[in-house]
Amino acid sequence: MRNYIFAAIFALGLPGYAQVCTVNWTNVYQRIDGFGASSAWQSTWTLTEANLFFSTSNGIVYTDKLSNTTTNNGIGLSLLRNHILYASSTSPTATPTTVETSIMLMAQTNGARVWSTPWTPAAGFKSVNDIYDSGVATDGGLDGGSYLGSGNNITNLNYASQLANYVYSMSNSYHVNIYAISIQNEPDADVTSYEACQWTGQQIHDFATNLYAALGAKGFGSTKIIIPESQNWTDPKGFASTVMSDSASNAVGIIADHNYDGSTGPSNLSKNSYGKALWETEVSLLTGSDGSITNGVYYGQRIYLFMTQAQANAYHYWWLMSGNTTGNQGLLDNNASITKRFFVFGQYSRFVRPGYYRIGASNTGNALISAYNNTNSGSFAIVAVNTNTSTAISQTFNLTNFTAGSVTPWLTTSNLSLVSTNAVTVNNASFTYTLPALSVVTFVGQQQTNTPPTLAPIVNQTINAGVTLVITNAATDTNPPPQTLTFSLLGAPNNATLTPLNNTNAVFNWRPLVSQANTTNPITVKVADSASLSATNSYTVTVNPLAQPVVSSISVSGGQVSLVATGAVGPDYTLWASTNLTSWQVLFTSNSPVTPVTLVDTNFNAHPVRFYRIQLGP
Repeated sequence: MRNYIFAAIFALGLPGYAQVCTVNWTNVYQRIDGFGASSAWQSTWTLTEANLFFSTSNGIVYTDKLSNTTTNNGIGLSLLRNHILYASSTSPTATPTTVETSIMLMAQTNGARVWSTPWTPAAGFKSVNDIYDSGVATDGGLDGGSYLGSGNNITNLNYASQLANYVYSMSNSYHVNIYAISIQNEPDADVTSYEACQWTGQQIHDFATNLYAALGAKGFGSTKIIIPESQNWTDPKGFASTVMSDSASNAVGIIADHNYDGSTGPSNLSKNSYGKALWETEVSLLTGSDGSITNGVYYGQRIYLFMTQAQANAYHYWWLMSGNTTGNQGLLDNNASITKRFFVFGQYSRFVRPGYYRIGASNTGNALISAYNNTNSGSFAIVAVNTNTSTAISQTFNLTNFTAGSVTPWLTTSNLSLVSTNAVTVNNASFTYTLPALSVVTFVGQQQTNTPPTLAPIVNQTINAGVTLVITNAATDTNPPPQTLTFSLLGAPNNATLTPLNNTNAVFNWRPLVSQANTTNPITVKVADSASLSATNSYTVTVNPLAQPVVSSISVSGGQVSLVATGAVGPDYTLWASTNLTSWQVLFTSNSPVTPVTLVDTNFNAHPVRFYRIQLGP
């Protein structure tokens, strides 16, 4: 018995067995700012290339540099990181530039936010000696070395002015709106082979306040300042903690770092965001050349971890595309050829748009599932990563606190690249889908907002006492699938009833008593759905005054007495008899007869003296 139980538990955890994920609309985590990459040092793009990266359009025909022409869907990146080219002097009026203006404009046209990073300030703002190692700057002091700014010294003031000039120039000369600006790319990197500059935490602290003031003076105080962009997600020099320790934190809008912590990164991605947006802003494997689905799923897993463990608001790759064969540095790599990681980014970026929020997605199995919604539009996306190399997963999704009519799966696998398939019907807020081995699947849907049921109007009624009133109360529920409806009486006479016929109809039944004649009775019927949304409908039933019966004729024949009475239609007519006007007995009741009604005493000969009366009921 123990072996059997152990085997059953083990089997439930195996890939390919049914797994259940509960997606909870109201369990809300971080806001999503977007997904992006960098165009650093690149100046010439085609419109097709820009659309491929930044649009959410279908059928973009892109010519792969190493293969035939293919048709692809835009991956909808929503963030572009560009390189700021240092100014040629240390003058406060000098303006840094960039060669990426046309790319920035095309990204912005497609709805992406553009933000900028300097790799080095002008050589005059630097020492040639590194701070954290023995490196000495090359290329005239631009490649490596360290920053000389401190407090409000002239270096800090002039360099802050230059970066503010850059933001102003990009807006007014090129119509590019800079959403955010970083203080320094990798201020802790040991680099003397390309543009670089080392900073201390205190220098970043001091410069942040100078830059904030300079941007405000130029009318761009809303431009967010990004710190520290360490080369490692762990920020080993503690740059952020130094800046965020006092009022300098008010100048900072985004905490950001790179993720060159090794292929598996730090064991714990969680870090202090200090109440600011938290961005991962650069990563790649840097070596090799792997555009396979294995590499793509690796990044699907990395994005999942940064969204769920780090609770990052944004995630960036390094380059958008590399123009060489060094490998793995661009989403498009090896002279801009298509990679699976490009499409895996699209599995997130195309559907999880800025302003979405991550919501709860608790899974019993080994698929890596994260979910996102937009409460304004009701749109949602569920991204599932199957890292199993050879086994598919039968995955069930239970939707909590929301539902949908259907979801559309989009897949990237070894042979599919961001391709949509037939919609999957959602039944009772649940659906099941088989996740292929080594795949990323995004389920895109629209929340169905639950609406209350409605009741068909009922006109006011007028009846006589004793008349049985039957009214069918018809309800309509427009939510697919229709929910279970419950009917109840909120107001009615005590002897009235409401009986459900089916899920959409209930019958009101009432026969007024004679004592209820000459009354007006409010009736209120309520219908509620399974989500406790309800509707009511009210009407009145007026019971006419009671008309007393009148005996119009009495006849005796063949030993019986016949009394003909006229009066109200509806009540029961009961004939009573007595020989002494004290003791009375019922001889006959005619239930709600049509008048005139004949009431007969068939035993008159046995009682030569007899008195009669007619009573209305009930």
